[in-house]
Amino acid sequence: MTDPERIARWWVLLAVATLWVVSVGGEADRTDAANATGEDEPPPKGTWPPAVVAARPRMLSCFRRGLLLIITHLMTHQPLPVGRFYPEPWSPVLTTYP
Repeated sequence: MTDPERIARWWVLLAVATLWVVSVGGEADRTDAANATGEDEPPPKGTWPPAVVAARPRMLSCFRRGLLLIITHLMTHQPLPVGRFYPEPWSPVLTTYP
């Protein structure tokens, strides 16, 4: 490719596709964490269960997991998954300096 506008569109497409795949993988990771704690639904936004995440290391990256889920949905003729981003809570801010 030699046209800069065409290359720019290609990079935008790759960025959006990556964002979608990672969001689907993150949603699956969050759902599994909720199932490990015995809950019916994932915890509310902003309350990630750190004990479950620390006890069970991630075997697949969010990207790989999202890609596998999307491919599985395409192969089984299911509707494509839509992911969400759930940020982990911020660590407490230190108020005093050592």
